[in-house]
Amino acid sequence: MTKASLPDAGPARESRVGGFLLKCALLAAAIVVSGILISQYDTRAADDNYLAAVLEKDRLIRTTPSPKIILVGGSNLAFGIDSRTMQDSLGLRVVNMGLYAKLGLRYMLAQVKPYIHRGDVVIIVPEYDQFYGKFSDGDNTLNTALLYAPADRIPDFIRSYSVVDVVLRPRVENARRSFLEAMADLVGKKGEYFPPDTNPVYNRHSFNQYGDVVSHLGKKSMNPDSIYVSALPPGKDFNRKTIDELNDIGDVGRERGAHAYFLFPSYIDRSYAINAKAIAWLTARLSRDMRVPILGTAKDFVFPSSWFFDTRFHLNERGREPRTLKMIEILRQARAPDRW
Repeated sequence: MTKASLPDAGPARESRVGGFLLKCALLAAAIVVSGILISQYDTRAADDNYLAAVLEKDRLIRTTPSPKIILVGGSNLAFGIDSRTMQDSLGLRVVNMGLYAKLGLRYMLAQVKPYIHRGDVVIIVPEYDQFYGKFSDGDNTLNTALLYAPADRIPDFIRSYSVVDVVLRPRVENARRSFLEAMADLVGKKGEYFPPDTNPVYNRHSFNQYGDVVSHLGKKSMNPDSIYVSALPPGKDFNRKTIDELNDIGDVGRERGAHAYFLFPSYIDRSYAINAKAIAWLTARLSRDMRVPILGTAKDFVFPSSWFFDTRFHLNERGREPRTLKMIEILRQARAPDRW
């Protein structure tokens, strides 16, 4: 057979490629439809647990007009800020999006990104753990938070994760839990294995209209010496991707006429004492590679043990006011040159 008589492989190849793409599209559609169908029977939107407050946070950032201050971080912000004082002092509405560090900084940034508008001031205050290993990707609690996401927010999260992560996995996990809960109820063990959420501090209604936790105010703090402290992971576990995500939110802010800043979290003095060198190393790395301006220093937010409620990041009523005033002071210094 001569070269001229060889069959043309082009159409056949194009057919195979087209078939492959069609199968991929059908698979993606099946995943989305499956997730939607699974979710129809129960999205737990009426839950009263602490993580269900993502719905209140979502409502807050949607309905608070710009210009506004958006506080982004974990529970160091939820427990450690008096947003009303900040709002009155700086003359801008304040939305405290702080909830839970183990949701991951990636989720926190995806949650606020669509709602950053001209004139807004985004203050990113992540716990130190976010910069190591896969912490910023979130743990299993992320499935719960994504399950609660309103339907129109799903595309926002898919841009930062995937269809499987956002649509399918949380709903399959919810279906599994619901099945186990039903089986436990059938044998009279639901209260034992799935007790109701009755924590007086950690629940959906722990927050005021600004997004601050107020359920701990006036309550006795844990014995400071019993608060868990530990060494930060070694530098080799540093996750460069976290800086990339911070740089992205800084770029988004500049494109939309907003300002983004990085501040350090509140931190118990006993933990800072064993991590000072590691934090200095982290600060140097952030200063070198991050395009979001750093305001203040880590030591500005190191406070005595007696000012903490129940973790090395959670301030009590005595500690949240000095921390809030320090943040206001630092933000005022940035305000004049940046003209916001």
